Amino acid sequence: MGAPPIEGKTGSPIGPEERAEYARVVEEALRSGALGEALRGAPPAAAERLRGWAHEAVEDLWAQAAAEHREWRRARAVGGSPEAASDAAPRAAGPGGDLVAALAVLVPLTAGAAALIFLVLGYLLMFAGVQQAAGASLVVTGWAGAGVAAVTASLGLGRLAVTARRRSGPARRSAAEEAARAAWRAALLERAVLPYLHHRLLDAAGPGAPAGSEGAGLRGAGPRFSSPGFDSPGFGGPDAAR
Repeated sequence: MGAPPIEGKTGSPIGPEERAEYARVVEEALRSGALGEALRGAPPAAAERLRGWAHEAVEDLWAQAAAEHREWRRARAVGGSPEAASDAAPRAAGPGGDLVAALAVLVPLTAGAAALIFLVLGYLLMFAGVQQAAGASLVVTGWAGAGVAAVTASLGLGRLAVTARRRSGPARRSAAEEAARAAWRAALLERAVLPYLHHRLLDAAGPGAPAGSEGAGLRGAGPRFSSPGFDSPGFGGPDAAR
């Protein structure tokens, strides 16, 4: 069983997918630009402290991109609707696709059976010393049929593998969903996670700073932020009140 969803200030649960995306945004922030350069010259534990604090402050940071998150959820809901799923279905799933699938099974079986019969008859005639020319012709035809069976069987298996891979892989995101997800990630990174980590960097690099305590969270950090949405310890931006 997975971890229960976090109930954030947005009023909607932060589920496993969102939680994984948030963790990736935090890791991207820790590696990006000036913050990444500063961490390379900081004590080894500084990045781990910042990571822990960012996860403790998830609700406050999450609220700074609440509008973009709602758009992403709406795009996902539209993309997961039955109408969208039917539009994304392979077009070969009609009668034409059924015919191709049937031929992919029947042709190798028929060719293989015919090849076996021709080979058996041909070799029997050749070994018996009767109608050597006819036997040789049957043997050649049998081996040709075996080649056809092998080729068609390989094509059928390849098509089956491609179909299984498509069905077992993750669902493709629609263009609108991908755009909404990218906008949310950018807003979360630029308006929330990066400013917070920058202003907590001195605390993380200080000697003996705790890696994860309640006082190390955002609410106990004091008024550090001057960027939009970070006017107070409680993130008194417009999105936080929603």
